[in-house]
Amino acid sequence: MKKNAKYIPALRFNWLTRFYDFLISKFLGEKKWKELIIASVVNHRPEKKLDVGCGTATLTIMLQKEFLAASVTGIDGDSKILAIADKKIKEAELNINLKETLSFNLPFADDHFDVVVSSLMLHHLSDEDKQKTLHEIIRVLRPGCHFVVADWGKPNSIFIRWLFYIVQLLDGFAITKSNLKGLLPSMIIDAGFVAVKELQRIPTMLGSISIISSKKP
Repeated sequence: MKKNAKYIPALRFNWLTRFYDFLISKFLGEKKWKELIIASVVNHRPEKKLDVGCGTATLTIMLQKEFLAASVTGIDGDSKILAIADKKIKEAELNINLKETLSFNLPFADDHFDVVVSSLMLHHLSDEDKQKTLHEIIRVLRPGCHFVVADWGKPNSIFIRWLFYIVQLLDGFAITKSNLKGLLPSMIIDAGFVAVKELQRIPTMLGSISIISSKKP
């Protein structure tokens, strides 16, 4: 797989990857908003689920535990973070398929998945690659099925906006600008999704995380 020259690891620097789970749990309260993602799709009882930008597979594992009879696939472009994910999956004794690939070139057939989720990945991409990724997601999603994303959104307050400067220093100001302006819902609509709705915006120690639900027509 050929990576984009501008590929950014989860915490920008590879040497920080080993601390990813601790930092996300400590500063972002990930359990709360990842449980919200699962709660938003639990009534649909999906059989095939995809986690785009699965990172260390925390959400991927939570999905598999919630839907034990279903198949779960996680994709990420970072081999180092996938190695951590693979270790966690084996320790949990779960059967989850991991693939190293980029989000804007998904190696799956059209209309393949019942649910697609993503958490804290889209803000790593340029606006162009965000749109490419969203078009790929709608392509692999079955008609009438749901895409739920959790990512940085418009800050709840001036104070949280100042906290978000830390994220921008790590991940870059240009690629996080659309998140800061709260433009993800309109990007999702532009990609062809319907019933686009911000379910909740959660303040954290580094910014506001927006949970957005949508579906393929």
